[in-house]
Amino acid sequence: MGVVRAPRGAPTKRTARASAALALCAAVLASCTTPGSPAGPGSPTGPAARSAAAPAPAPTTPRELCVHLVSYWAARILDGGPHAHFDYQEMGLSGGQYEILRAALAAARAVRPPGDTAAAHLAAGEQARRGCADRYRHGTPSGGPWQ
Repeated sequence: MGVVRAPRGAPTKRTARASAALALCAAVLASCTTPGSPAGPGSPTGPAARSAAAPAPAPTTPRELCVHLVSYWAARILDGGPHAHFDYQEMGLSGGQYEILRAALAAARAVRPPGDTAAAHLAAGEQARRGCADRYRHGTPSGGPWQ
C-alpha cells in the first residue's frame, strides 16, 4: 500500500492551521477598539479627534526667544556660575542679542545692592524685554545670522 496524497489545491492540515491562526489574529485585532465605538482611523476616539480637542502650542516669536535667552544668560552671569565667562557664540546669541545682554547686565549691576540678587534679576529682565522689543519691532533683523 502506498502513501495517499491529497490532490493539488486541496486544503491540508498546515493550510488549515494557518487559516485558524489568521482568524485568531483578526479576532484579537478587532477586540482592540474602544467598546461601543466604530473602529478605524475616522472614529470619534481616534487620533484626529484627540488632536482637534487640544490646540497646538503657539510658536515662539523671535522677540520672545530673545527675551528668554538674554534673561537666562543674565541670571547665570549675575549668579557667578561657571558660564559667566562664555562668549556670545558659546551662549548661542547673535551679536545684537549679546549687546542687549551687555546692557541688561549693566542695568542690573547699577541697581544691585550688595547681596540682593532679586533686584538685579528684575532690572536685567526689564532691560532684556525693552532691548528685545526694540530689536524685533519690525520682525527679524537683517544683516546676517549673527547680527
